[in-house]
Amino acid sequence: MANIRDIAKAAGVSVSTVSKALNGYSDVKKKTRELVLNVAKELDYLPNVMARGLITKKSNTIGIFFGDQQNSGFDYPFFSDLIRSIKDTAGAAGYDILIFANQKRSTSSYKTICYEKGVDGVILILTGDQRADENIRELHESLPTVYIDSVSHKFNNVNFVESDNLTAAAEAVEHLIQLGHTKILKLAGDDVAKASYDRVEGYKKALQKHGLEVNNDLIVYGEFSKEKAYQLTKRAFSKHNGITAVFSSSDMMAFGAIEALRDLGLRVPEDIAVVGFDDLDQSRLFDPPLTTVHQQRYKMGETAAKILLQLIDNENGITQNARIPASLIIRESCGMKRRN
Repeated sequence: MANIRDIAKAAGVSVSTVSKALNGYSDVKKKTRELVLNVAKELDYLPNVMARGLITKKSNTIGIFFGDQQNSGFDYPFFSDLIRSIKDTAGAAGYDILIFANQKRSTSSYKTICYEKGVDGVILILTGDQRADENIRELHESLPTVYIDSVSHKFNNVNFVESDNLTAAAEAVEHLIQLGHTKILKLAGDDVAKASYDRVEGYKKALQKHGLEVNNDLIVYGEFSKEKAYQLTKRAFSKHNGITAVFSSSDMMAFGAIEALRDLGLRVPEDIAVVGFDDLDQSRLFDPPLTTVHQQRYKMGETAAKILLQLIDNENGITQNARIPASLIIRESCGMKRRN
């Protein structure tokens, strides 16, 4: 990758002249500026935003890699609230944000994208297999990087912000057990995300605390998808007798489960109790209003942005993590205590 020394050598001018020309200084002759810009273009030099950063060493811009393939997550309140809080926090500190959404690039170019756009650091809000992508992971070797609730459970020594997923999941299942439920279907997210892994562990922890069997056949992975949750719920109820409750790793999956239960002729909560995870705005308006785990979405984004700005100002090699408390919100989808 060409640098300003390469441009200076090819153009026959000094490094300082190249820097001034790229940054639009008025004391550089027009002919010289045009020469420098043409040489920079021929050498495939990074965009001007990086050139400006040669003097300040900062662009005052942070990037957000938003990970779903169709960008559909922009319509999903959980992610939109995160982005809003990052924008507010970064903006108050004098930073702009840049959301990377080009789906035509290969995954090998994440680091290149960051260098091209001149971002000082990056926040990762990823989905699916991207959470475990080693090409994403290498960003940590290059510039300040923070995950929000999307780090792979296989990654160590990375900066991340997450809800206290294990504790909150255990609390949700504990509530179901106290209502008399002993056979609970777990609609998990995926087998990559640490958040998904921890929510499954919380489910198991609550069952074990009460001496109940952990049946792995009742733990199914729906990738946080409403449609897949619908299919998995129908399949589970056709294969297993005696399920009286469903604990979902997201509200959207819970909505899919409720639709499937209705199509099976089962009532929520009279026949089956359902608990979600997220506390989206539509959860309290759903029929029936959904019992769910409230995640402090704004605080998660705010905390991630603050950590990233600290890392940009002082990259000391110390990994920073934050676990934000989450709480169970009890509504009507669980009903009253079951009668034996």
